[in-house]
Amino acid sequence: MSEKILDGVLEKFAKLAAIPRPSGHEEQVSNFLKNFFEEHGFEVVQDDSKNIIAEIPASIGKENAPLTILQAHMDMVCVAAEGYEYNPTRDPIKLIRGEKFLEAEGTSLGADDGIGIAEILYLVENREKFSHGRLRIIFTVNEEQGMVGAMNLDEKFLAAADFLINCDSERFGELVVGCAGTVHATLWRELHYVRPDTKLPYSLEIKIGGLRGGHSGEEIASGRINAIKIAAQIMRQITLRGKIRLATFSGGKAFNVIPDSAEFTFATDLKAPVVEKICAELESRLKKIYSTELNLKIEVKIVSRPDKVLHVKDYDALSNFITLIHSGVYLLSPEDPTQVIASANLGVVRIDGDIIELKILPRGNDDALIDEFIEGFDQAARLCAFERKFSPPTPAWIFNPDSKLLELAEEIFTEQNGYAPAIKTTHTGLETSFFAKKNPALEIISIGTTNENIHSPNERLHLDTVAPHVKFIAGMLEKISAIES
Repeated sequence: MSEKILDGVLEKFAKLAAIPRPSGHEEQVSNFLKNFFEEHGFEVVQDDSKNIIAEIPASIGKENAPLTILQAHMDMVCVAAEGYEYNPTRDPIKLIRGEKFLEAEGTSLGADDGIGIAEILYLVENREKFSHGRLRIIFTVNEEQGMVGAMNLDEKFLAAADFLINCDSERFGELVVGCAGTVHATLWRELHYVRPDTKLPYSLEIKIGGLRGGHSGEEIASGRINAIKIAAQIMRQITLRGKIRLATFSGGKAFNVIPDSAEFTFATDLKAPVVEKICAELESRLKKIYSTELNLKIEVKIVSRPDKVLHVKDYDALSNFITLIHSGVYLLSPEDPTQVIASANLGVVRIDGDIIELKILPRGNDDALIDEFIEGFDQAARLCAFERKFSPPTPAWIFNPDSKLLELAEEIFTEQNGYAPAIKTTHTGLETSFFAKKNPALEIISIGTTNENIHSPNERLHLDTVAPHVKFIAGMLEKISAIES
């Protein structure tokens, strides 16, 4: 039975993996999902944001049970291994199924949150095998880059519901009951270039790679180094021994991914062996401090002399800002020191022509923490003469200890699995925060299969958690169907 469920879910997931669906490019997958529900004869709405909302009638005799929403998001973080050719708006995900894991060839897998969608589609197709009340399926767009779909979802689709089961958590056996709020901070500065001084005769390129990267919420406290911060350390060390004039600089892939690589080119008065020694010493020191990053590699290469380099004032402003901003954990919970409640990720730095842009994603498990981050980054930007823009903050989702849905979920999980689930708040951002804000009476939990290394080319899905997770959802829906609303 479990193998049949697994095969059925993976069949659905393979169809999703064949559709390119980076954040902001969900039209194709949205149309696919709309067609799925229409072909099965269900009422379905595709809103202006391309969210999908489908209505599933109750099992016979269960029409008076509470309305329950099953929800997941369509988009995925698309990242590729260094050197792997991949166009996220054109290329499908190539799946590799092993005995224990499902992985992707050279790219992120997209189990976040494709596996949630695949499971819900499987349950819809097999709904005659369990009793359920009225169901509403909500698949949202652009969760990964600002939760645009959840933000724009008409609250009428939440107003009549009693319960919402979000299928976007990353560890089977955990019931997530609260999450962090976030804000996207974009900072930029106009650059001024000059010709490199003839007293700086050497031109070098430094590449930083081999880092683990990963999700900036799930992995922020797991000892992973930020490649952009390493680049700034190298620049400072060069400045202590000689001069540096920056020509190019790039690092990171997305707001919510810990940067696993960075590179920059520059003119300097230091010979390559001196810079190589600086980098080797820093690499050795970091490996001793961060035992989780033993694959760190800092490479130095002689390159052609650049035509132009940043004016020293622009370089100082940039290096000062990157040094000033802490990227990592800011605050742990006093009640549970294993729980991060405030962090920030310096996710991207890019020089594009005459503009340098940085992207930072702070997280806070209370809305007041997000307000503090906005104020702090605003002041730091002013000090370093950067322009800044902050997205509308995503609210935190606060734990409701009196939730009937949570009590029901604990009971069903324990019956099915022989052990009690862990009750967790997460430091990631979840769309549940918007749903709770739009309908404060809505009882919500977030659950999921076990997914490792999300938002990275090393992402993998634990296959042995798929069938139990499907059974868990079905068990909850059966229990809810026995309730008279």
